Amino acid sequence: MPAPAIIWLFPFLLTVLTGTLSLFTGSDCLAQEGSDSLHPPVFQPDETQHGFAEFDTLPDFFEDDIPAPYDSYSDDPTLPPKDQKPGGLFEALNFAESVDEDQSLRKGHILVPIHPTESFPQHTKAVHLVFKVFKHYAPYQVIGRLFPEQVPGLDDSQWLDEDIADLALEDESGYLKFFPSSGTWLPGRYRVDLYVGYIVNSVNKMGAMRFTIEPTPPSSTPPASSS
Repeated sequence: MPAPAIIWLFPFLLTVLTGTLSLFTGSDCLAQEGSDSLHPPVFQPDETQHGFAEFDTLPDFFEDDIPAPYDSYSDDPTLPPKDQKPGGLFEALNFAESVDEDQSLRKGHILVPIHPTESFPQHTKAVHLVFKVFKHYAPYQVIGRLFPEQVPGLDDSQWLDEDIADLALEDESGYLKFFPSSGTWLPGRYRVDLYVGYIVNSVNKMGAMRFTIEPTPPSSTPPASSS
């Protein structure tokens, strides 16, 4: 064979030889991978792993037989009961006959109670619950629901009135205003359940406040003059 022909065939022969070597090398790798697959995996199904790897499916905490996360937190005896006066973000809470803005040297939208009391006459038009809060870094709502706790003739489980106060970042105080459902207060003790957030549920309930409506005393008639 002439020398120029050998020169032209050399690249072709080199390509064929390289492909053959690659084929044998790939077969060896596949055989090695097949032998490795016989070894057990690192993760065993009966092992406890972080997160939810120990469950076949994600747990449903809304089922009756599965406790919710931190469900026992509300049973902590060191926490204040939710049927008492709330603390936390509330710095002050007072029932009052009315509410007004603070006219002191400090200018700002600061509300103060007028004639604070927990006992109101029956002819009261509305009961105000004035509150002061600590500094906060997000807006939120304070929701109050009025219940007849000990009022003859009214169901104590049915709330009578609801009011919502929207607090902006700069607000340090606010108030809730409650009216009688029938236009006139019935004598007895009333309870206001307080919630913080944008919905009413057992999680965001902060506590409760109570006030009393005193019955109107009967008008005294002067004794008839004897003739």
